[in-house]
Amino acid sequence: MPSPDPCQAARRRHLRVRPGARLDRPSAAIAVVDRAVAVPRRNETIALLLDHARHGVAIVSVAGTDHADDVVEVVELLTSPSAHHGRADALVVASVWCDPPADRDDRPVVDRWLELHQIAADCGVELLDWFELTDRVTSLRVEAGAPSRW
Repeated sequence: MPSPDPCQAARRRHLRVRPGARLDRPSAAIAVVDRAVAVPRRNETIALLLDHARHGVAIVSVAGTDHADDVVEVVELLTSPSAHHGRADALVVASVWCDPPADRDDRPVVDRWLELHQIAADCGVELLDWFELTDRVTSLRVEAGAPSRW
């Protein structure tokens, strides 16, 4: 019997957030993201879906997000009502890169932030923050000059 392809299995995995976990500040969200990051580290996008009270609904990890704009497709997918069945009111996204992609600077961060924010808003979901995890953690919301949503 052929062994399962670990890359295929890792491309999309769903993890549950501890029931009742309230993510009401960036540090709380980053702590959850840190636990979801793949080991060994790889390029991936991690999304935290939250309900109206900022309690965790789900964590989704999408591997192979090697380009800066891949996060757009992830947000489009996860904010669609069919993806979360109306249970998600807020979203936190983290772009995890072993090395930032070469196309990261092709567009200003503010343009990507505004696009992600609009995609989520059009679906009735509030984008709370977008983090970049490399050798450090950066809030791209802050880098884009957007006000805190926490």
